[in-house]
Amino acid sequence: MTTTHVHAPRTPHAPTQPPPALPYARLLRAELHRLLSPKAVRYALCVLPALIVAYALTALLTHHTDLAAAQRAAEAAYRAYLEEAAGRQTGAGSTLSASDFYDDPRYLLAKASFVDLRAVLSALTVVSLAFGIHSGGADWSSRVILTLASVEPRRLRLFSARAVLTAAVPFVVTLLAAALLVPLLVTVAHLRGSLAGADAHFAYVLGVIALRGAAFVGLVALLGYGLAMLTRNTTLAFGIALAYLVAAERLFRDYVPALTDYHLSGLLFAVLNERLMMATDKTSCLGTTACHAMREGTTAVQAFAGIAVHLLPVVAAAVWRFTRRDIR
Repeated sequence: MTTTHVHAPRTPHAPTQPPPALPYARLLRAELHRLLSPKAVRYALCVLPALIVAYALTALLTHHTDLAAAQRAAEAAYRAYLEEAAGRQTGAGSTLSASDFYDDPRYLLAKASFVDLRAVLSALTVVSLAFGIHSGGADWSSRVILTLASVEPRRLRLFSARAVLTAAVPFVVTLLAAALLVPLLVTVAHLRGSLAGADAHFAYVLGVIALRGAAFVGLVALLGYGLAMLTRNTTLAFGIALAYLVAAERLFRDYVPALTDYHLSGLLFAVLNERLMMATDKTSCLGTTACHAMREGTTAVQAFAGIAVHLLPVVAAAVWRFTRRDIR
């Protein structure tokens, strides 16, 4: 007796489908949590307000309103200068007076606030560069990027989400830092200085400088992120950034001085340079550097164009490598 085997028809295997992509808003929330989860980042965010308060307190303690004491100190310095000039028999003291040695001990808000804001924003720029490099390179060293790329297979969405947040977080933090610093400086000027010249135009320029600085800080963080994503190595990215910040500026100054203003430090100074916007007599400057900054300094438009020249090639190369090359 012959047994007939009936075979069930074979069903073709369905093609393997990639996991569904996360909604972009959910992806942003997840990446924001990842960016802010490292202890160093959370510690820095908690310490920053205290550092700003300490900075303002230093300004309060180093200024006073005893103009008579300052005048006596200026006269003493002038007499010492005259004695030294007489000993050398140069006769140079005849062209000077005690007023040339006078240093106003008060905190003059209309002038000193820009200096202090520039100092704080410059420090935040350096920190944001380190933040961008860490946010772009840490997952490569820990190999977490393999898991992230499998959860979010559309690599461009993953890259863009992290890039947007890497720039947005320092931007917002910088604005909040400026919003905390400026009222403290106003208080210092009220207690130990002068509010003369702090009019509506001054407030406008100060606000513009703060916005410019926040935008620059965010772009520098994005530059660090792009560099780390391109090299896929945090240490190497830090090394390149350090070499550029230290060695490149020296090379520009020594061999190509015309490009010094377009080094990252020169671009930062141009972004935070309030002198081109202030309604002051631009013929009253002293010194080559000060006069150049007041009359012919690099404009903010040129500065942001310069940072774009730094940023776009690095980010474009990082996008190409991340989306077109294997992750291993």
